[in-house]
Order: sequence, then structure tokens, then C-alpha cells
Amino acid sequence: MRIALVTPVPPLPADSGTRIRLNQIIRFLSRRYEIAVLVLLAGDAASVSRQLGVPVTFHPVKARRGVRPITFDEATTRAVWQFAAEWKADVLQVAMPFAAAAAGLPHMQPPLPVILDEGCFHHLRFLREARWAPTVATRARALLRWWRLRRFERQLATVAHTVVVVSEDEVAMLRQLEPTARVVVVPNGVDTNAVYPSPPGDALLFVGLLSYAPNRDAVRFFVTEILPRLSPAFRDLEFLVAGNDPGSDLEDLARKEPRLRLLGFVPDLQPVYNRAAVFVNPMRGGMGTRLKVLEAMAAGKPVVSTTLGAEGLDFTPGRELLLADSPAAFAETIQGLLADADRACEIGRAGRALVEARYRWETCLAPFEKVYKELSFRHG
Repeated sequence: MRIALVTPVPPLPADSGTRIRLNQIIRFLSRRYEIAVLVLLAGDAASVSRQLGVPVTFHPVKARRGVRPITFDEATTRAVWQFAAEWKADVLQVAMPFAAAAAGLPHMQPPLPVILDEGCFHHLRFLREARWAPTVATRARALLRWWRLRRFERQLATVAHTVVVVSEDEVAMLRQLEPTARVVVVPNGVDTNAVYPSPPGDALLFVGLLSYAPNRDAVRFFVTEILPRLSPAFRDLEFLVAGNDPGSDLEDLARKEPRLRLLGFVPDLQPVYNRAAVFVNPMRGGMGTRLKVLEAMAAGKPVVSTTLGAEGLDFTPGRELLLADSPAAFAETIQGLLADADRACEIGRAGRALVEARYRWETCLAPFEKVYKELSFRHG
């Protein structure tokens, strides 16, 4: 089986949830099939290919303005299918709607079976942004983008051979979006050999790529609404934020709030996890299975999250992870863990055990084998 995988982002450096997932998928598939990767950006193909051990091509493209939410010219579509043809691919796997649109989908009948990974729920981001929009105009723009992208992603689901989602929650949502879609669950996971438990630290921690608007919103929300509610006994705690591209707004916030420490990109997160007493995940937007939560659990840290921030994870609230949705409840839950070290350690151990049992990458990615074995049987 020969696979052509098309992605709008490079799999390396693995500095975001999207890239970590993509990196792990490529490595998993390359151990079982022949795979080549097309990245729709400019970049150092030789370096990435050497690190992944598979052929990698970089081909920068640019979306055009149009009535569709994502539009490319015919030359881009030809380049994608030429890449697949030159690789003699049996299957085209596309990551996210951007890559699917570059392949001319859903407005053409693809010559190969298409596997669509993380491609049908990006519209939810704009629906959630609309809920927090500061003005009527920004809310209207977000709702328009939601409506257009939802229709586009529903059409993608009809032309894909298989739609890959990250949780059973997304299966249910896909059934509402497009009941005829063929779906398989491939959750996000953790490399449990790279992240390990450590004794409790003395700081609060959040990890996330800060060029991603929902992560920036989570940091602002925590600093402005939750930190001030901590009792005086805990008000000297540092709030560590590890993630690239904070932007001027968060840098300004850090100058005003001395407890906020922007660490920037951290190539090895283990020393940062070692400093954490509690991992906080005050997400109010975004989508998917939260890699940041799984990694913190693998590090043995007690996690306090909004319900939305733990979306898609299979856990028992109060045992492996604590939920809090209002600023007051969030602050109270943090304080409860800080005041009860035994309880914090108990939550941390349970989280680590859950990750080891259900969220190792090899376990999570195994459903891909069933999909490709079936395709191999059907297409000889």
C-alpha cells in the first residue's frame, strides 16, 4: 500500500497539537506502508525527510478569495494529484480542510480513495468565537464563517472514503453533520516514554501554541478572571505559560501581571512540568482531543480544566481530572489541590494510569491499520 499524505503544516518541529499528531501518524504509517508527504508550505524538505525517514516535498501554495471558504487555483490541484501520481499512490490522506481544498475537494470526484483526518469540525471554532465576540460585527463575521465552513466540511465528508475523528463525541457530531459519512475514531495520544511523573512543584502551568487564538484567550481568561480569585495564601504562585508566539497582547499582560511568566517555545517540556503543582486548562474555545491535557496527565500533574477543555477525553470527573467552568469554581478547585497534597498526588497518579492504559500513541493509532487493510483488500 502506497500512501500520499498532504498537509498544510509541516510535521516538524512538533511544537503544537496538530504537528505532534501529524508527526506520530507519519511515523506510525511509515512502519507499515510506503508513504510520501507533501507539505503545502515552503521549507527544508531534506531536513524534515531525514528526521522522519520518508520522502517529503514542500510546495508553497496560497488560498484565493472566493465564495467558498477555502479556494485554490487549478494549478494547485494539479500539483497535488501529480504528487500522488508520481508516488504511484493507492490512497490520498489529507490533513484538515485546507489540504482537502488544495486537492480540489469536495468539488471533484477524486481518482483515489481519500482519507480525511481532522477535516470536519473546524467550523465549530467560529461558532465558539461568536459566543465570546466583543462586538456585534465580529460576532456576525464569525457566524458567517461558521456557516460557510460547516457547509464545506459537510460536503468533504460526502466525498471522503473515510473521515477520521479523534473521539466518540465527534462521531456523534459527524452523524448530525453528514449521516452517510464513513467514520473511524483515531484519538490523540502521548509518548509516555518522553513524559514522566515528578514530585509536585510550586507553580501553575499552561502549555499551548499561543498563535492559536483559543489558547491566547485561555491565558487572558485565567489571568484576568481566575488568578485574582485565589486567596492571599496562594497569590504569590507563578503562572507559567509555555508556548510560541504570545503576541503583543499577552506580552503587555505579562508586564502588568508579574505572576504571569511567558516562557516561549520550550523544546523539552519535562523540566517545566517538574515546576508545576497544578496544570490548568481554562479553554473556552477550540476543538479536538486536548493533547496538552493528556501530556500533563502523563507527567503526573493534577489537571483542572473547563468542560470544553477536556472535550473528547474518556475520563471520570473527580478521579483523573477535575472540571470547573466558572472563574470562582476554577480558583476554588485549584486552591483545594494546593491545600491537599495527598489529593493532588492521587489525581496525578490516576491521570498517569489512564494515559498508560488508553492513550499511548501505538494504541491510539491502531485503527488506521484496519482502514488501510480494508482498502488494500478492496483495491488489490
